[in-house]
Amino acid sequence: MSTPTRRYHVPSARRSSRRIDADEARELIAAGALLVDVRRNDVVDVELPGAARIAPDEIPERLGELPRDKPIILVCT
Repeated sequence: MSTPTRRYHVPSARRSSRRIDADEARELIAAGALLVDVRRNDVVDVELPGAARIAPDEIPERLGELPRDKPIILVCT
């Protein structure tokens, strides 16, 4: 198996029980959840005020920055 490049991205084609809709995301954020924008750094068509920005290829080295005591909402395309 080859190693993917830094820009490689495969969207999930299957539904996940972990996906939430926008209303649930707003409720979680209002209750203190952290919003993390995990789109690639070259995708800046929409800014998310208050969101932490961590590109997918940076996630492993930045895990220590994420809180372990509150929900984390990941936003991707």
